[in-house]
Amino acid sequence: MKDYYEPKLLLGVIKKTLPLRTFFKTRFFNSSVTFPTEKVSFEYQEGKRRLAPYTSPRIGSEMIERDEYDVRNYTTPFISPSRVITNDTLAQKLLGEATWNSGMSPEDRAARIAAQDILDLQDTIYRREEYMCARVKQDGKLTIKGRGVNETVDYGFENIAVLDAADRWTPTFDVIGQLKTIASEMRKDGINPDMLILGSSAADMLLKNERFLKLLDNRRVEIGEIRPSELESGVAYLGRMAVPGTVFDLYTYEEWVPDETTLDANGQPTLKPIVDPETVIIQSSRERNTMLYGAITYVDRNGNYVTQMEEYVPRRWWTENPSQKFVSISSRPLPMPHDLKSWYVLKGVITGAA
Repeated sequence: MKDYYEPKLLLGVIKKTLPLRTFFKTRFFNSSVTFPTEKVSFEYQEGKRRLAPYTSPRIGSEMIERDEYDVRNYTTPFISPSRVITNDTLAQKLLGEATWNSGMSPEDRAARIAAQDILDLQDTIYRREEYMCARVKQDGKLTIKGRGVNETVDYGFENIAVLDAADRWTPTFDVIGQLKTIASEMRKDGINPDMLILGSSAADMLLKNERFLKLLDNRRVEIGEIRPSELESGVAYLGRMAVPGTVFDLYTYEEWVPDETTLDANGQPTLKPIVDPETVIIQSSRERNTMLYGAITYVDRNGNYVTQMEEYVPRRWWTENPSQKFVSISSRPLPMPHDLKSWYVLKGVITGAA
């Protein structure tokens, strides 16, 4: 009988499985690099604007210094969800299976369970990666907290501001003037911002802003238009807004994730929006970053250490007493931004809640 938990077969299933449609990872971290170790390195280089200097032909050329670069090393976080199949699992009918005389053998049922396990485990990893990318874009750092781990990956991101009362959005606040100032500063760093990702509360307030709405009604100068339309994965395109020197496309992202710090009455994590309600991300739609994947090392059934350079590594093991078979998928992902000045974050745009 074919072993449906054979690692090579499981890896084939993973590579054929399409990922969840995830906005932050797909749009901004859509390339990947694997490393032979759990530690990864990345090189940052900040380019400078320079004018070629005038010089006399009798003197000759003038030297221009090269741009320096910074090498940073990171230890990739470890993710490894697992599932177990037991005799009791095989004795239960599958979802949609006939209650009596379905004709499905325990072996066939095990095969279907194995396939569904892989899909379910892979989905949890995709959701975790999406949440990691979302936190990097909103916080400029990544908090890794779980069983036996509590650390922070700090990328050194500085373009983030928690707004004071005088700069918060109200129906009469000059939002366009604020965005113009930020866009101008970003262009000095060689970034052409053309995209706003708005939390739900920020989007609601913008659509109530009198100055913004007044400019929308100006027929002599096309400042912008609001056309709500639904895109993939809870992403909605609101429309376009012209700021002096820049035209922004406006988006909201209504996706939810479990809040691991807050439990409901049943002890289950409550849900929270993946984009903080009062957060606004200002950036270029052309920004592209990378997902780095550290290597996975484990001991195989022969007692040998094995290291694999893969984004996702399936494993299986079992116990004889009690009779249990386990399957897991391990990964060591880390979102890596290429340019730490390529986006800007406003937090607490209404009440100051970061």
